[in-house]
Amino acid sequence: KYSVFVAFAPHFKALARVAYFKIVSKDESNAKRMLYELYRFMMWFFILLYNIQHLIRVIQVRHSTEQLVDTLFILLTTLNCLGKQVAFNARSGRIHKIIETIQESTFAPTKPYHLDLLKKNAVSMSQILSFYQCGCLTCAALWTIFPFINRTRGREVTFTGYLPFDTSVTSTFYLALAYMSVLITIQAFGHVTMDCTIVAFYAQAKVQIKMLRYNLEHFMDADEENIRIDTQITGTNYEQNTHKVNTNDIIIMTQKRLTNHVDHYEKIASFVKEVESIFSEAMIVQFFAMAWVICMTVYKIASLSILSVEFISMAMYLGCMLGQLFIYCYFGTELKVESEFICQSVYCGDWLSLSPSFRRKLLVFMTYCSKPLALRTAYIIPMCLDTYIAVLKSSYSLFTFLNRN
Repeated sequence: KYSVFVAFAPHFKALARVAYFKIVSKDESNAKRMLYELYRFMMWFFILLYNIQHLIRVIQVRHSTEQLVDTLFILLTTLNCLGKQVAFNARSGRIHKIIETIQESTFAPTKPYHLDLLKKNAVSMSQILSFYQCGCLTCAALWTIFPFINRTRGREVTFTGYLPFDTSVTSTFYLALAYMSVLITIQAFGHVTMDCTIVAFYAQAKVQIKMLRYNLEHFMDADEENIRIDTQITGTNYEQNTHKVNTNDIIIMTQKRLTNHVDHYEKIASFVKEVESIFSEAMIVQFFAMAWVICMTVYKIASLSILSVEFISMAMYLGCMLGQLFIYCYFGTELKVESEFICQSVYCGDWLSLSPSFRRKLLVFMTYCSKPLALRTAYIIPMCLDTYIAVLKSSYSLFTFLNRN
């Protein structure tokens, strides 16, 4: 009775909190849903306005490298966030379908080992989500404090986005600071939550592969799940299945078990392909924008004093960007490595006790699973740690070019 959706519930609640995705629960009243849709409309309006203000600012300061960098490293991040937000909302129907998929009986735990895996994964995903949300909120708080401190010291404060009024006046300054701080905090919170949600899909696929591998390694064990399958075939009760059955029933039983495992693998492969397809365009923006964001953040940090508040906030922002890209590549690598061991799990099972004809079926299944489930960006770039290192190298190359000029 354990629900696999437990690993995703905190993510979708957090997304609904900042209006980045629809309410997943079906128990809400129509009035509440209407109010929520109005709230979503307002959030979309302010987020689009925030991005337009930064685009205007980029045009205004295009001749100043310093001011351009100050605006671009924020704009590229928010545009990256906007791309994922569009993917989540434009393809909400497909996301609801993959949520239904993970709640099907195929993905449900049937053995104590499965349950342990799923519970550990749910705890891990919740911890990762909390860690990234705390990081982004801390970073946003520092960005709010930094202009305030500079203002009290009598320094000139320039906002990264275009504002149609003079911010040197105290009242307008605090109004602009509140507006910018609230919007960047909401977008940062929604952004890391969307990242953790996508990564949770990757992690769930990895866990399902581990569950399948365990089933294959214990293919001929007389455990509760295998006996349950056997009783469905022979029409006997649980106690009767502990006794011998005829040879024909044994052949049918093993065939049914293999069929269930093949269906499980096909479901996992289809799940991975669908997740990859839903977020393919957003991931393209993610990888190409991230190289520039990291480059310009490092460029800005290089000119700051180590003891300044701005340096601490920028260093934390850089850490968030590096961590954001890392979790995609890490769990993409984990999924690929785990799927590469499916054939080995088949071999580790008690296949010697099977007939030669059934061994050939296992060999066909091994051939079918020989190609690992590898996530890709734009169906070309592998989402792995090698790609992560390549992005860091590209960022460093861009930084040296920018710093030379």
